[in-house]
Amino acid sequence: MDFLVALFQNLIEHGDWPMSQACTDAYNKTLKKWHGWLASSSFTVVMKLAPDRKKFLEVIGGTGDINADIEKFCTSISPLLAQNHKFLARFGLDDMKAS
Repeated sequence: MDFLVALFQNLIEHGDWPMSQACTDAYNKTLKKWHGWLASSSFTVVMKLAPDRKKFLEVIGGTGDINADIEKFCTSISPLLAQNHKFLARFGLDDMKAS
């Protein structure tokens, strides 16, 4: 979910970024620390298959105001993610390296 929030924030804040750049930045901020060399390399390969930004936004946007929906999603989910991180930190799980 952290990845999705970071991706959506990139799409809103950086209208000139292609989808691959928005995804890569979000990945580097959220998931990369949990992945080893193989998973990180796989992500790089998958980014070559990333959809066009405009097409992606059309598909997830439907007929609504996609920017407003993305902002609402980020605003709504971020406090829940913060609570989740706080909960995990109490048990020392927030910085645990995934196996």
